[in-house]
Amino acid sequence: MRKILLTDLDGVVLDWSGRFDEYLKMYSPTSKSMDPTVFEQTDDIAQHMKEFNRSAWIGYLEPLRDACEILKNFKQDGWQIFACTAMGYDPYSCSLCKKNIENLFPYIFVRVEMTAFGEPKHNWLSQWRDSGAVWVEDKWANAIAGADFGLKTFLMKHSYNTKHDYQGVEKVDNWTQIYNKVTL
Repeated sequence: MRKILLTDLDGVVLDWSGRFDEYLKMYSPTSKSMDPTVFEQTDDIAQHMKEFNRSAWIGYLEPLRDACEILKNFKQDGWQIFACTAMGYDPYSCSLCKKNIENLFPYIFVRVEMTAFGEPKHNWLSQWRDSGAVWVEDKWANAIAGADFGLKTFLMKHSYNTKHDYQGVEKVDNWTQIYNKVTL
């Protein structure tokens, strides 16, 4: 079995929503975030999301739940770990994001790739079609794409994404659940 782990970053490895809520309180205290995986939000929130992803704030996201410990376990077990995030292409924020990942998760990721802001990950996922890879995401459309490409797909649960179901997408609360399902 090839040990390949594919993951989104924001809302899966990193706590994007927590830091974004802090950002909103500081720069737009009357605004309220909705589902961060839906980019067709009110115009002001969508604009704040883009600005946040292009700001220095993106370099200071905290790990989500048990990501640090469990991704280290995957790596020690011989898994190759690849990440993709739809944060956009601003060179400085991308650099800060990658530095933050390396600081929080040293030598864990083989590669961290960026796509356009809000862009579906179908194209990126297509290279892994029927590879037996594990895919972890928090956005339904990307989770469904992974399942449709034959990937073992997990959806990291949040208040904004638990109301749907899809065959081939398994909902989890944390990385420990994923680790136990794919390694035991």
